[in-house]
Amino acid sequence: MNIGQRLSTSVRGLRLTFFIASRYLFSKKSRNAINIISSISVLGVVVSTAALVCVVSVFNGFVATIEKSLAAFDPELQITAARGKTFDCREAKALLDSIDNVEAATCVLQDDALIAYYDSRTPFTLKGVDSDYRRVFALDSLMIDGRFKLYDFDFDVAAVGIGLASKLNLGVDYVNGLTVYVPQRRGRVNLARPDGAFKRGELFVCGVFSSEQPEVDDNTLIVPIEFARKMYDYDSLTVSAIDIKLRNVHRIRQTQQRLYRLLGSRYLVRNRNEQHQDYFKIIKVERMIVFVILLFMVFVAICNIIGSISMLLIDKRSDIDVVRYLGLTTAGVRRIFVVEGWLMSLIGVVAGIAVGAIVCLLQWRFGFITMGDGAMLESYPVLVKVSDIVAVFVTVAAIGWLTSFATVWSYFRSKNQ
Repeated sequence: MNIGQRLSTSVRGLRLTFFIASRYLFSKKSRNAINIISSISVLGVVVSTAALVCVVSVFNGFVATIEKSLAAFDPELQITAARGKTFDCREAKALLDSIDNVEAATCVLQDDALIAYYDSRTPFTLKGVDSDYRRVFALDSLMIDGRFKLYDFDFDVAAVGIGLASKLNLGVDYVNGLTVYVPQRRGRVNLARPDGAFKRGELFVCGVFSSEQPEVDDNTLIVPIEFARKMYDYDSLTVSAIDIKLRNVHRIRQTQQRLYRLLGSRYLVRNRNEQHQDYFKIIKVERMIVFVILLFMVFVAICNIIGSISMLLIDKRSDIDVVRYLGLTTAGVRRIFVVEGWLMSLIGVVAGIAVGAIVCLLQWRFGFITMGDGAMLESYPVLVKVSDIVAVFVTVAAIGWLTSFATVWSYFRSKNQ
């Protein structure tokens, strides 16, 4: 027998297997309990698969929402020192001019400080930025009071996060200034005058911004970088980071790798997710844990198929004998019942994905499942990804096939057939 004949025989055998399996699946059984158990099994797979799709899509929605909020205040790429808090920006700035995908770059000098306003005092993050900062970030769209115009005055002004403004009970004010204290970097501390251990600066508030990032809004004061350098006693070339905006975001990976090669191991070049690596790692772990838990629920639902197939094998003993007398091998008979159990799983997973996708679509359109009072979002965000749908389908289908195969193989082994 040549290869073509073998292939033709295999195709006919596979077609016969699916034909008999589908007839067994949809035909009325002699015992009504088998129909009921089969329906419950499929329904369990539908519900658990739909839940898996919905939960994974909600996690995707939260990640997309977080990434969108990060875009307001975190650069597409950021260069920092591999060791230490600051570095000389000359080398990095010169290299950035040679990369065509870099649209704009801004120098940032950031460190901790203490702020005083009337009787209120609180620690915060002093963030000094240069005049190119507005080319990298659309700060004007984040302002809820005043304007972002750090370099429009002959005196020092600052933009303050809405959370920090609420703590200090302040707004736009060109009359009553803020007092900023930072530790002296040089010299010795005179124990007789401990106040000499701090450097003092005065500035006014030109605007209040809201980035929808609590860790930023509650702790950040943006000032001209010259003011920050004066307070921290740094020269005009010292920065803590260089924030980069790209012309083509889709080429971010290539640009990042090229910067790594050009700058060397003394610098770190990180994208937005890497700038919050620990945060996104926690989300990924939580997503994986929930996915595994829901997969266990799917497995429990698919295990109901074991009972359905076992009862069907008992119910069709006479049919098994008939098809074997007609020339079908024991392996062929096993394939029929394995395929039937697998078809039940496939019907359940396809219907479950459809139900889950519809629920996610309705949630995205109408937001009928809300997050409650006090939450940053009115309703749960959802984002359905094709890769997740494929992963759910393949995983559930694989579990269904393995369960069916183990059940049928165990039955025929016990019967020595």
